[in-house]
Amino acid sequence: MLSIKEVAQKCRDEDFSVICVDAYKALKHGNEGIENESTDAFPWLSEAAEYFLTLAEYDNAINSLTKAIDLAISFNLIGKAYSFFTKARNIYETGINEGANSVSDAEKTRLKASGLNIIEAAKTSEEVNALADMQAELKASILGGVSLKKAEKDENKGIVISHGDALYKKKSKEYKESTQKFIDSGIPKSAVVFACMGALADLMLNKPKEGLAYLTEIAEKNRQAFQYHPCFEWTKLIFRIAIQNDKESIVRARKEFLQIPFSYRDDREFARRVMESVAARIN
Repeated sequence: MLSIKEVAQKCRDEDFSVICVDAYKALKHGNEGIENESTDAFPWLSEAAEYFLTLAEYDNAINSLTKAIDLAISFNLIGKAYSFFTKARNIYETGINEGANSVSDAEKTRLKASGLNIIEAAKTSEEVNALADMQAELKASILGGVSLKKAEKDENKGIVISHGDALYKKKSKEYKESTQKFIDSGIPKSAVVFACMGALADLMLNKPKEGLAYLTEIAEKNRQAFQYHPCFEWTKLIFRIAIQNDKESIVRARKEFLQIPFSYRDDREFARRVMESVAARIN
């Protein structure tokens, strides 16, 4: 754990100083929870990981989550440990894909150890049968290669396949379907974030024209709900950065991202992942 002086030194960047300090505060509270053997540590460690991810400190984000994994295992909360593992694995994958300097073999080793610990704990748990699919995915993630990509079991062949474009195709379809359901239900305001995520999924499939066309059409038909919505404005900025290689607007995008009122953490994580991927591509 860094001293107050070291934290102050590290958090000098004006654009991210508040987030940086908050990250280390959350980590401090999480460590205190671990020392007290309290589950109060979980939300603090999870919050610390999110802050570190915003700062592109993938190693610290992973470290925060592996601490949470170890604590969850100590309480025999296997499902919770697995949830933290999937988040940490996604962060590792993002860091690897972006060529981040903060991701090294140390993080891979730490993740493997945490995954194996979950498997061992599950073997002695009453949840073993219910966790069979989870164990299969964990083994695939740990043993299936460097990237630790999300894996699933092919029911017909019994092999493990990796998600790439398939994941974004699935996300595009799911988000667009959810968008239409909210619009059909007469609550277009709730559809804004989903529509934006659906368009961003198209962007990640290297289909920016399709994504923009979709988003423009939905926004035109529901102008009042979309106009000035922070997620809509941010999404348009992400498309501009990607299409025009606008490096200068990356810092602005990261700031505006923090103002988006996400209802679900998964949507927030997906949006963050797209933003960082776009930033990595143009750099």
